[in-house]
Amino acid sequence: MIAERTIPGETVDTSTLVAPQVPVPVAAPAKKSSRREKRENRDRLPDVGEYVIGERGVHYEFLQKLGDGAMGLVFLSKHEDVTVAVKTEKYSTSMLPTEVKVMKVANADGCKHFCQIYSYGAVKPEFTYVVMSLLGKDLYRLRSEQPSRQFSLNTVTKIALQTLEACEQLHNLGFISRDVKPSNFAPGVRENGGSKTIYMFDFGLAKRYRDRNNNVIPSRGEVGWRGTVRYGSLSAHKRMDLSRADDLESWFYMLVEFSAGLLPWRLITDRADTYTAKRRARTSGKPHFLRGCPAQFEEIMRVIDRWDFYAVPDYRKLRVLIKQIRAENNLSDRMPWDWQEEESEYSECTETLSYGITSDAAIKEEGVIETAEHHRN
Repeated sequence: MIAERTIPGETVDTSTLVAPQVPVPVAAPAKKSSRREKRENRDRLPDVGEYVIGERGVHYEFLQKLGDGAMGLVFLSKHEDVTVAVKTEKYSTSMLPTEVKVMKVANADGCKHFCQIYSYGAVKPEFTYVVMSLLGKDLYRLRSEQPSRQFSLNTVTKIALQTLEACEQLHNLGFISRDVKPSNFAPGVRENGGSKTIYMFDFGLAKRYRDRNNNVIPSRGEVGWRGTVRYGSLSAHKRMDLSRADDLESWFYMLVEFSAGLLPWRLITDRADTYTAKRRARTSGKPHFLRGCPAQFEEIMRVIDRWDFYAVPDYRKLRVLIKQIRAENNLSDRMPWDWQEEESEYSECTETLSYGITSDAAIKEEGVIETAEHHRN
C-alpha cells in the first residue's frame, strides 16, 4: 500500500495506482545485478496513458506530454473541468518535496503568482508527482521566439513588475529561490483565465532564510554553487550562502537580457570568466552591459548591489523605478504582451519548457546547474 501525501493532511490509499504491466520472460537465471542496476530498474518516469489517483479518488490520466528533460516529465491532465499539468520526477532524485512545500505555503497565503496544487504524492519507488496549474510557454522560450530575441519595453517592464512581485511574495513567505531565471516564470493559459498573470515555479533549490522567530538565519559562509551560471549572483560565483538580494540580482540580469536581447557573458563557458564579466559590467563594461536598456536600469543595479546578506530589499524603490520607465514612455497597462497575438490554448503549447523540466537546449543556453549539489541545502 502506498500512502500518498495529500492536502490538507489527509491520507489516501493509492494502492490502485496504475502502471504498465510488463511481462516477465522465462529465462535462465541471470547474473546477479549490481546495487546501482537494481536502483535504476525501480526508478522510472511514467508515460502517456498511465494515471495516478489523488485525494477523493480523483483520477489524473497522463493525456499528453508537455515537456521533458534531464529532471523529469510534465503531462497534460484534467481536474474536473480544469486542464492541469502533472509534473513528475524520478523518486530517488526528486526535488518535488521542496517545491510542494513552497507552493502549499503560497497557496495558503493566497499568492497570485504561484501555481495552485491539486494533488501530490509518489508511486514508490518509481516517481513522485504534483498536479498543478497549467502554464503557457516560459519566458525563456517566449523571448527566444521574438525578433532579435528581445521583448518590447512595454513587455519588459510588465514582466519586471510581476516577477518582482513574485519574488517579494516568495521572500515574504520566508523562502529564497536561489535560481531566479526566465525559464522559471511563465504566463498562465487563456483557458484557465490566467493569461495576464506571470507565474513563478520550480522551487527545487529554494531554501528557508528565516527561522521560527522570523529572524534571518545567519550566513553559513562558503557552501558551494547554487543556481544557474548565466543568472547567478556575484555571491553565487563565490559559492557563498545566498540571500534575498541574490534573487534580485538574478532578476535584474534577466531584465537586461529581455531588454538588450543578450548578456555580455552569454557565450562564456568558464564560470570564473563569467564572474569576471559580471564584475566588469559594473565598471568599464557598464555601457556595453546596459546598451539599449532604460536609463533607470543603472540605478536599479546600484540599489541591488548595496544590499548585503541581511538587508531587507526595498521592493518599493525598484517598483518606482520601473513605473517611472513606463510613465516616461507613455506605456499603458492595456497594451498587450508581445506574445499575446499568438496566445493559444494548451493544445498548441506542447513544446513548453515550463515547470522546471530543463531541456538540453535550455541547459546549453543558461549553463548547467551542478547536479551533485542539488540535494544540499
